[in-house]
Amino acid sequence: MAEPKRWHLDLPGTRIDDAPWRIEVLEFSGSKPGPATAVLSGLTGDKPLGILAMHDLARDLTARDIAGTVLVIPCINPFGFQAGTRHNPDLVELNRRFPGVPHGLLSDQFAYAIMRMLVDRVEAVIDVHSGTAVRTTEYIYDYGNLELSASFAYLPVMVNRAIPGQLCTAAKAAGLDAALVEFGGPDRNSTRKAVDGCLNMLRYRGHFADAATGPDDVAILSPVQAIVASCDGILESVVGPQDVGNPIRTGVIGHLTGAVSGARLEEYVVEKPLDADTSATLDEAPILMLAQTTPSLVRPGNLLFMIGWPLERIRTPRRA
Repeated sequence: MAEPKRWHLDLPGTRIDDAPWRIEVLEFSGSKPGPATAVLSGLTGDKPLGILAMHDLARDLTARDIAGTVLVIPCINPFGFQAGTRHNPDLVELNRRFPGVPHGLLSDQFAYAIMRMLVDRVEAVIDVHSGTAVRTTEYIYDYGNLELSASFAYLPVMVNRAIPGQLCTAAKAAGLDAALVEFGGPDRNSTRKAVDGCLNMLRYRGHFADAATGPDDVAILSPVQAIVASCDGILESVVGPQDVGNPIRTGVIGHLTGAVSGARLEEYVVEKPLDADTSATLDEAPILMLAQTTPSLVRPGNLLFMIGWPLERIRTPRRA
């Protein structure tokens, strides 16, 4: 049994009542030596399913004999979660501000304090994100340790798409292993896949030695096409959250209708990419990685769909 030690990281800045912004950390340390890993969620304030998954993961870990140390941080951005929006109240997205700075915007100070804590305490970070009330997602961002990413086992892995300012991008730059999990949405609101996948990653890291679960191999997605709205309107599409994780056809998958005019403002097309080596068109069926509910109101810059081509597969690593 591994009852967690509960402690708090007090973040810079204070609330209006002078109380600190505070992150609760659940620290699981077993009787045997081993690695140190942080599993966290809640970086984005509009993704509550990931936070619930962390609480369920913590309950599972309580019943296990753990080697080393696992930090579970269910809600690492209370500032954003209180607002309930992707952007924090200071109008920036925390997961684009790492590694942060010790002075400036509150989100930048938070990013700086979080990075210092993680670098001081762990060698690997698993950042768990979920879909939202209007968007379903199923994939993993890889940050250079493909075996760690694939050890989750239940989701395809997207490579070569790290974004500057992400926690995992900064963690890798600081010498930590990292992976970002994207799961769930309005049509699939169970935490089970996230919990089972994170347990597999902790097995791979060497925290416990029972058998891993899930498929024996996963797809590596590259190239990836992201489709973003460029104007206001109503999204209509032939694919949606129910199709995420499945192959889809290329061609037109949706369009934007003007709310006032009723005109078709733009179409969204899945285009066959070219092979980087031969310049020939790739014929493999792409996988829908992310989709918005339809019909729904969208704004310029809203991410509507992500599509990836599974050109390779990797065996699911079972042990470190």
